[in-house]
Amino acid sequence: MHAAAVVVGLALRDMRSRWRVMAALGVMVALTVGMVVLLDGYVNSTEVRFRHAQSALVVQQQGTVGEFAGSRIPASVGEMLRAEGYDPVAEVHAVAGTSGADAVMIAGVDPDRYRQLDPYRLVSGRHLRAGETQRTAIVGTLLADRRGLRPGDVLRLRGRDFAIVGVFELGIYLDDAAIVPIGDAQTLLGWGSDVSVYVVPEGGALADGTLLDGGLAVATRGDIALVGEWEPMIALLVASVRLLALGAVAVLVIALWRLAWLHRIDLGVLRLLGFGRRVVAAFLGVQAAVLVATAAFLGGAGAVFIAPYLARTSLAVATMPVVDGTVLWRAAAVGAAVLAAAVATSVLAVQRRSVGDLIHRDD
Repeated sequence: MHAAAVVVGLALRDMRSRWRVMAALGVMVALTVGMVVLLDGYVNSTEVRFRHAQSALVVQQQGTVGEFAGSRIPASVGEMLRAEGYDPVAEVHAVAGTSGADAVMIAGVDPDRYRQLDPYRLVSGRHLRAGETQRTAIVGTLLADRRGLRPGDVLRLRGRDFAIVGVFELGIYLDDAAIVPIGDAQTLLGWGSDVSVYVVPEGGALADGTLLDGGLAVATRGDIALVGEWEPMIALLVASVRLLALGAVAVLVIALWRLAWLHRIDLGVLRLLGFGRRVVAAFLGVQAAVLVATAAFLGGAGAVFIAPYLARTSLAVATMPVVDGTVLWRAAAVGAAVLAAAVATSVLAVQRRSVGDLIHRDD
């Protein structure tokens, strides 16, 4: 125990005396971990926001992403579903705006039933109410933050003003949307009684992938097919994360080995004094553990701090890294792998050398 305490003290004092080298290595590790967290956060955002399949189905126009935009089907489809024993809920989904910069996603819903389908958290204000004479809307947190909106403000959609009565958070792509009563959405778009999708429960004759007459298709609600178009980018990000992790291991292994070689005389003296090989491993392990743990924490914390500032909006949807517990645990695993590989390589290289080799000076 005494020997271990002595070695730990020596390792920490040595780090202090070589603080410039340690700082340079720490910056490298922190930047690598930060980039791993951010890139993994982008990958995670597609899984969290655009892949949240629910135990419900949507009937939509074939070849469209009805829950996002593009689908338009007549009210007669709802009558057909009711005749087959379903209780369909109609929704309108569209994107309004004159350009990608000012585009707003619109969701027209039944004020009496939509909270059962999307149990969001009301951040401020109140819910929509059926039968209101004025045009009202609730907006997602991302849209509210981007436009600086809050309850009592007015949101202009296709030349018409909607009074914002609430701000909600759902944790999916609808946080970028303005939710309005379905009648107001149909009037705004000039659709008459047409809708985008009908939501029905699972079971019965309908299933994911079923094709219906009239160019209709059935899909799992919440599994937005839009993600498929992003697969090449997602694959590139995943590959980038893995390459960065491998690069961090390789560079830190070389750096720590060089640091260990600078200590070769000290390590040789320790072994001459009777300290075992485990003490040598502890000397190197303490330095590597302190360096990697501190740098990884700073890199992860920095990524969490700057992630919200990296949001970019394209076609009414903001893309940004979603750094949650899963991402941070994966980053911690990368840090642990870097630490284990670096320490194992350095210890093995030092222990394979004799005491004579360690205390021999080249200068």
